[in-house]
Amino acid sequence: MICKRLEACINTRSYLIWEREGRVPGHEREHWARARAEIEQELLAALEGITTDFVPPAFQISQRPVRY
Repeated sequence: MICKRLEACINTRSYLIWEREGRVPGHEREHWARARAEIEQELLAALEGITTDFVPPAFQISQRPVRY
């Protein structure tokens, strides 16, 4: 499921931010929010055709509506 993959990406990015900033406890929500914002920006860039570190150039994003 896409949501679980996205959540896993956010969690991984959050962990990397935590490590990069010296593993200081107590900033979990801040790191998670920053990770989510970074990933959202990169996905929006990908929709516009801009290559980022997160979204390689060959990655295709469907703009079809998702039905649940």
